[in-house]
Amino acid sequence: MRRVVITGLGAVSPHGIRFSDLWQGLLAGRSSIAALAQFDPSGFPSQVAGTVPAFKTTDYVPKSYRKATKIMARDIELAVVAADGAVRDARLATRGIVEASGGSVPGPDWHAVDPRRVGCNIGAGLICADLNELCQAMAQAKNSDGTLSLARWGKSEDPSKTSGMDNLTPLWLLKYLPNMLACHVSIIHDTQGPSNTITCEQASAGLALAEACRTIQRGQADVALVGGCESMIHPMGLMRWSLLGRVNNTANPAGACRPYDRRAAGTVVAEGGAVLVIEELEHAQKRNAHIYCEIAGLAAASSGRKLGEPDPTGESAAFAIAKAMRDAGITSAEVQAIVPPGSSVPTYDQSDVAAISRVFGKAAEVVLAPARGGVGDCSAGSQAIDLAAAAMALHEQKLWPAADSDQPLADVRMLATQQPMSLQNVLVFASSLAGQHSAVMLRKWQ
Repeated sequence: MRRVVITGLGAVSPHGIRFSDLWQGLLAGRSSIAALAQFDPSGFPSQVAGTVPAFKTTDYVPKSYRKATKIMARDIELAVVAADGAVRDARLATRGIVEASGGSVPGPDWHAVDPRRVGCNIGAGLICADLNELCQAMAQAKNSDGTLSLARWGKSEDPSKTSGMDNLTPLWLLKYLPNMLACHVSIIHDTQGPSNTITCEQASAGLALAEACRTIQRGQADVALVGGCESMIHPMGLMRWSLLGRVNNTANPAGACRPYDRRAAGTVVAEGGAVLVIEELEHAQKRNAHIYCEIAGLAAASSGRKLGEPDPTGESAAFAIAKAMRDAGITSAEVQAIVPPGSSVPTYDQSDVAAISRVFGKAAEVVLAPARGGVGDCSAGSQAIDLAAAAMALHEQKLWPAADSDQPLADVRMLATQQPMSLQNVLVFASSLAGQHSAVMLRKWQ
């Protein structure tokens, strides 16, 4: 079976809009969670968020594509920026890169790729519509008693007045379809190979990676752009997670997100994600690509439990972890570190620890390196961030501390400061709100 490696990393996170910002923030154990400023959160119990610093999407697309940024929701913008970073890091001269460089390949170390052999699989969430825009349209379609009239939504009884839908632009829906992240990235970089969108919340990126890897292993592609991005910083996202009891009900950013800590009281809504360039090994070697690590094992499972009810036994997540290790051909003794979900929601954290203990004997047998403490939970973008960070950890042989988690749960081993480590195999696993599990084994590139 063809081997697959990671050759490019791009990330957008509360630490910054480049992968290097994320990596340095993780190593420093820094928290970039702050007071929520995108809208007035005073009516919500949780008033903090992990927000990506300001950027202009037009700076990350070719000049010919700038008009299309007007129909990009926040989630799409994040994916476009992350993909630009990954492609540039991998030195792939895609159509978007060549056009942005004035029609020529940027340099001699850049490689022109056959677009028919490049895939694109990106995890996404349920993109929230602009509430001001949508509410104005719905107000126009209400009955005299205040209820919504579907008839008035589609057609006004008074020809002199607009219907509800008339308040929306003709391309309104194209801003909010989950597949538009992969759609725009594919168009910009002209990826004509296998493409798909995975919408399984926190497990989306790992599942997208697995599908893209299999297409490369089957010979249907040589390269793929893979990852996940999402913004949970909107009233609907915060309301949903508040009703589920998932967020920390605090207005204080300090210590708001503490994965696997005794004081954990819930997670923090965030935005961000990452895109990786994955590549068939010989294809990468022929172009002398920089290889971060090898993708050694992939697996998935599902608990079958209700939304918001994690498996307290950890059985289903453990099943995915064990399958990924078998796929990689290794035992638990050969895994040096785990990048776990670490949402800071106590019931989910305890489920993670139970799953790890099932496979490793007890969680303390391996180092946990959660990333949520400093950035919060960006749902479909979370595991993508974890995968990118784990790839760099294997490359630099260095692991980051757990931000704001200095009172760990029993049998949990985390670092207090960044440390050099001899890393050969790193596990990245994730569990969604609905019980899907994704497990990925990454191996040091020899």
